[in-house]
Amino acid sequence: MKNIPEQKNIILSYEDSHADSLRQSIGKASKKIFSALPGFAIISTLTIGGLLISCQDNYNQNNKTEVMQNNQEQKEGILKAIDLYVEAGRKGDGIIAKPAFASTATMSWSEDGVLKSVPIQVLFDGFSAAEPMEANYKLTTLDVEGDAAIVRIQSQFGPNKYADMFTLVKDGDDWKIISKIYQVTK
Repeated sequence: MKNIPEQKNIILSYEDSHADSLRQSIGKASKKIFSALPGFAIISTLTIGGLLISCQDNYNQNNKTEVMQNNQEQKEGILKAIDLYVEAGRKGDGIIAKPAFASTATMSWSEDGVLKSVPIQVLFDGFSAAEPMEANYKLTTLDVEGDAAIVRIQSQFGPNKYADMFTLVKDGDDWKIISKIYQVTK
């Protein structure tokens, strides 16, 4: 029985001495590196590094504020286009929606598994042919990358409910819908 504990001690002693040897090698290498550098250089490096980190933190804070402000401005501009679309349906007047859409915009959907795509004028004509109705929407997705955006809403025009998806592009100061894709929902 005495042999087993002795063997364990021998193994632990070997591992401990190996770890000590490694620590000593690392310590010697560190001393060589830091003794080669003048103390002034070390202090300067640490000071400059601290300042850079501090400046980066200030930049990030300022940048976050700017991004939040830009995001709010972008969101308002994008939702202005969506609001015009819904208002046109509410009032039964397609002319109201025209400023929200690019002149080349399209409207697409799938009907019985077949893709349908028409110029956006078909939407305007449909709004103008309809009676004013209750209309509203709920924003579910708004994703902006530079001057391009993707928006998804759940809308209701009268008794009909839709999943509407829009792609928008910034045109000067305004956001224009370049495509509307929808799915009738229940």
